[in-house]
Amino acid sequence: MNKSDHKYSIDLLDIIRGYSILTTSDGQFYFKHFKVLELLEFDDMQEADIARSIKSGIKSEEDLIKTAIKRKSWSIKKEDSIKSLRWTIKKSFVALGKISDPKQRELFQKQIAKQEEELKDLELKRNQLISYSAEHLSEAKRVKRMFNKSVFTDAEFAKPPNAEQEIFATAAMFKRYAALNNRESILRASYFGGFFDLFVTQENNPMQLLGKNFEDITNFQKYLVVMSHGLFNKIKNTRIPEEIYGDPIRMMDYEEKEEVDSKVSHGLDDLRLKSQARGGKLKAEDFLS
Repeated sequence: MNKSDHKYSIDLLDIIRGYSILTTSDGQFYFKHFKVLELLEFDDMQEADIARSIKSGIKSEEDLIKTAIKRKSWSIKKEDSIKSLRWTIKKSFVALGKISDPKQRELFQKQIAKQEEELKDLELKRNQLISYSAEHLSEAKRVKRMFNKSVFTDAEFAKPPNAEQEIFATAAMFKRYAALNNRESILRASYFGGFFDLFVTQENNPMQLLGKNFEDITNFQKYLVVMSHGLFNKIKNTRIPEEIYGDPIRMMDYEEKEEVDSKVSHGLDDLRLKSQARGGKLKAEDFLS
């Protein structure tokens, strides 16, 4: 087993058993994965936190941004740029999965990296404006709740870390959470880890494979089932080219070419007109209209 396959197998193991072992400079911890219902409860508690903060006089993120725009320390243009960059980067990663030529991929990755850096800079400046918003304070409380609910020093999930261990354990927990809460990681864990083969035999009742119901399934397990279902449907209903068969990401992203009809041509004409009206510039939203 090569290094990549081993990683996918470990990812699948963690997802199926419902926890990850975190190794840090301050010791070993056990990260108990969140159930879908727990994440919904976190959402509900966060909304309540926001409402209480606003009622007590703390400004909302929206109000702080409006004030900053009035004072000219921020602008609507920058708000639009953040939305546009997020949309563009998301679409760019999908497009990247369809590029096989190494040189083209490298150039495209550099372009994405440049956009990510621009977005990071804008978000950093924006976050400084909203650091004391009701939403920001509620997010800090959410992080604390998530940590207390999920990180332990024993495999029985009974002993929480002490205050000194909390900093290292929190960082390790969210790093692992981000790694597993990722479309590509889930697809590769399913396809290369061995879950997908079994899923195909149980497509009509995939929950049976996990022995779970909605009340106790974890977020990663739900994601695993959803992504496996999507990949299986793509393979069944699409003529996948031989050169990408076996790559779950490229198979999932592949779209069969369709003939351009009059509606598409008309849509392209609309984009050209919008571009001309804006001096050659288009917003991300223009492509969705």
